[in-house]
Amino acid sequence: MTTHVFIVNENSFPIHLQYLFAGTGAGEKEEHFGLLADIKRTRPGDNVIFYLERVGFYGIFKVADEPKYVFVDNSSPTYLENVLKKKLIYRVKIVPHEVYPKGISEWEALDKLPLYAQDVIWSLIYRKLKGNRGCTPITLDEADRLIDMIKGKNKRTLPKLSGNQSYYWDKNDIEIKIINQEFNYTGKRSSGPNLIKEMIIRDKKHRAFEDVLQAYFTESIGCDKKLDEITGSKKEIIWLGNEVACGVGMQKIDIFTITSDARNNREFRIIELKDESLYSGILNQVWRYVNWTTSYLKGAINSNIQPIIVARTVERKTKYLNNPKPTKEWENRKETIKAIQDFNKLNIAKLIRVFEYSFEDEEILFEELKY
Repeated sequence: MTTHVFIVNENSFPIHLQYLFAGTGAGEKEEHFGLLADIKRTRPGDNVIFYLERVGFYGIFKVADEPKYVFVDNSSPTYLENVLKKKLIYRVKIVPHEVYPKGISEWEALDKLPLYAQDVIWSLIYRKLKGNRGCTPITLDEADRLIDMIKGKNKRTLPKLSGNQSYYWDKNDIEIKIINQEFNYTGKRSSGPNLIKEMIIRDKKHRAFEDVLQAYFTESIGCDKKLDEITGSKKEIIWLGNEVACGVGMQKIDIFTITSDARNNREFRIIELKDESLYSGILNQVWRYVNWTTSYLKGAINSNIQPIIVARTVERKTKYLNNPKPTKEWENRKETIKAIQDFNKLNIAKLIRVFEYSFEDEEILFEELKY
């Protein structure tokens, strides 16, 4: 179960509480595949915590288990935009879980240093430094620490809502309270774009589509069985993140899953996505991500860290009959396989797995490279 932190302000927070949803937007843009990937990461039952800018962290809510719990609002204006005072194009419905009146200040959560550096909530520190994503996944241990801090600040949770009650934000007392007024979310819920079709269109035009590929993964993990070999199955996955920040240098892991088997043996899957064929420079990224995982995530060691590269297939030879030499991409692929074999000798992680994909009949197909 992943915990997602949504960034809100004094205008949007009361509306989120009343109508029980969370959302992200990109200014006046109608579409942003990076933000779509973020919100598609959410799953029913995941935790949701709100960070009210310059105030603190409030919760705890859960992602709703209902049809179209994640959706696109392509209305003009978007639903409640006039009171939110911002355009939120990607949204997720939430339900109360353990809702506490008081929050934890940013200073208490992020700036007050704990005894051990590993206990710092680095995911939110990195987000604060970068500051351009409205929905951030925090690790399992970070979530436990943040939730414990919220619970420790409060003597009790708020009572469960009755049929005609809602939450509201008391800005004077800086608390979540209950009001005897009901608010029902009646906005439009669209499914969003066909991500495979979008990738195929861009691929044919030789345009980058890595952001769309990432959105496809966050949407499909645990739902499309052809990804199970790469990410783990729905039954195995206990944590899912995308754009996982792993250092002040703003390096980010495209897709990260943690799986667990019946004996609670965990595997940490670092998944690097590419909209191009293999090239040796990928190994520099993988090396940094493996080192960060070993240093920061409790229980991660060389025998349970699984690096995975997902890249575009490549033609072996040119299409010209009079010049049947191997393509430059094919030669790069051969060099990368050699670099992967050298990397594996370092014994800092499990052997790298490589999956190549192609587009056929409006579908994306994956095949593991046996090197």
